[in-house]
Amino acid sequence: MQVADIPFGMQLVQQAGWNQLEADWHRALALHPEGCFLAELATGVAGSGAPVAGAPAAGPPVAGAPVAGTPAAGAPVGTVTTCIFGRVAWIAMVLVDIAARNQGIGQKLMERAISHLDDLGIDTQRLDATVLGKGLYEKLGFQEEYEVVRMKGIAKMHGGLDDEAMPWTQETSVPPILDLDFRITATRREPFLNALLRSNTFYYSMFEDDLAYAGSRKGRNAVQLGPAIASTPEAGRQICDAMLHHFNGLPVFVDIPAPNKAALRWAKSNGLEEQRRFVRMYRGQKLNDTPESMWASSGPEKG
Repeated sequence: MQVADIPFGMQLVQQAGWNQLEADWHRALALHPEGCFLAELATGVAGSGAPVAGAPAAGPPVAGAPVAGTPAAGAPVGTVTTCIFGRVAWIAMVLVDIAARNQGIGQKLMERAISHLDDLGIDTQRLDATVLGKGLYEKLGFQEEYEVVRMKGIAKMHGGLDDEAMPWTQETSVPPILDLDFRITATRREPFLNALLRSNTFYYSMFEDDLAYAGSRKGRNAVQLGPAIASTPEAGRQICDAMLHHFNGLPVFVDIPAPNKAALRWAKSNGLEEQRRFVRMYRGQKLNDTPESMWASSGPEKG
């Protein structure tokens, strides 16, 4: 997949009703360009499969012949992205054109992504599965870890905000916050966090042993709050209150790991309601992360 394919990716996002913007595709391509793939229907022999574009050699064919109403031969029909954090990788944006579904294209895209990561020797592959995708991912060797609950609502202002909440920008050096993120997620995410910081609102707080940060990104349907990590429940509530205050009056999504009961109570106390659930899954080595201290995921794309 290349930058020129982003408009097609946005068509798929709109079909699915997802929240991503063009900036999310650009970020994925910037972080790991060789791991983002596009499926195309084959040209030439009728009924043949389509290679996944971007592979160093002809990739495995997309199963199934074109049927009435499907895109023409040579047309793009699906996407998948991968992002690598050291020995950990995320697979995301598995999207297939609505007119080309039920032909095995999604599975072929997943197989291409898995093969790419296996070739690189990645120890752990993770993803956030929708209800519809969970069965496919299980067939491909992924195992369930825990649920992630998407809460939605309108952000509201908070009085008496924590004075310790400070804006986090690219110019801010906060090694303790980066160390906290690694301790909780078991993943080195500095490149991803730095990429988000360039154009999105982040806050952090450091008061004695209470450390926390919360980020955000704009979306088609709502502001996605997250990632958010906190060393204590009180620090988590305060930093997330600061984010709601900042986005007062705007629709927001917050993807909260189900094991973090305190974060779910916080969301409900602020009028947010459950919209849907994802299943966090892994293939390979299971990470020893701490979802009880994750107040928000960054979204299904990077966890």
